[in-house]
Amino acid sequence: MIERHENEQTASESVDRPVPTPVAPRRRDTSVDVLKGIGIVLIILGHLDASGIGGSFIAYLYTFHVALFFVAAGYTWRAKPGLSFGSVVVTKFRTIYVPYIVFFIISLAYGHLVMRFVFGQPVAPFDPVQSLKALLASSEWLNTVPTYNFALWFLPVFFVASVLFDLLQKVRNVLAYVVVVIALAAVSIPIQDLLPGRPVIAINVVPVALVFMATGYLIRRYIPIARISYFVAIPVLVFSLWAAFMFPGNVARIGSYWYFPGAIASIVLYLRFSIDIRSSSFLQFVGRNSLIVFGIHGLVASTYPFTHIQDALAPQWNGLMLYLVNAAYVLLVSVVIVKGYRLVRVRFDRSLVSWRSRRAAVRSA
Repeated sequence: MIERHENEQTASESVDRPVPTPVAPRRRDTSVDVLKGIGIVLIILGHLDASGIGGSFIAYLYTFHVALFFVAAGYTWRAKPGLSFGSVVVTKFRTIYVPYIVFFIISLAYGHLVMRFVFGQPVAPFDPVQSLKALLASSEWLNTVPTYNFALWFLPVFFVASVLFDLLQKVRNVLAYVVVVIALAAVSIPIQDLLPGRPVIAINVVPVALVFMATGYLIRRYIPIARISYFVAIPVLVFSLWAAFMFPGNVARIGSYWYFPGAIASIVLYLRFSIDIRSSSFLQFVGRNSLIVFGIHGLVASTYPFTHIQDALAPQWNGLMLYLVNAAYVLLVSVVIVKGYRLVRVRFDRSLVSWRSRRAAVRSA
């Protein structure tokens, strides 16, 4: 009877076997988009003239606003089984370093053409050798040519850190993983003492970047951020402010080991806050397009003095209000540019698909 049942099942399995249910794609975590959107706003605030509001707020931002993006990268990291290390390097190069090259070329063209011929600013003559050196060395060398976009230093070191982080993720034992991260944190200050300032591709930032990326990964794995109450958040905020003002630093010069817990505390707070406001479509858009906004915000900021907005508002406003108007200008103009780019890109992609379809139809005729 058992054998007969198996034969009947085999004969009719094409009818009786249920159709496999497609696996739903992993939903995008909009709170991370919002976190990146907040990070971009903080980056913009940190790169503006803050003489009217004092330096304390900017010093606070610099303790974590760049580190936030390293944490976000680790927080969203996912293992990709079957993907070789070489493929990881190629992917990271295509998604991080190639955009850096594009933004560098755009920035250099902006400096030599727009700044010189549109705004009438004195600009050093084009030097291909120095421009190539600035492209490859990045970091402080970006200031040797008229890119007006020093913030681009972040992308090459982010590329290097992202590749190395994939190697770090091969450490499977949690205890060994934590030991490696602590060791990276321990050597960060000696390395930055050995390589002070902004060396080639800001290589002295790599250990710090890896610590923050690993921290983001561990937070995602072990800490239920959404469950952190605001009663807990308040003392965390107090600690983060205390650490920021007592031990100020930035990813290129942390200065003290207190920098790490202070910066992490600030980032955890913003991550917790981003979960509560994850429905913000504006911050989601900024976060999803954070690479483009990051790449152009310096250029947009350099156009602000030529709008004479500040001159028009100065008789009525000063200090904080003018600073916020400047920030709003940079953010909104950047968003408009991104929206325009996305619209053109969608239309171009549709036209390309249509052209390919017509070409295939002609060939098959």
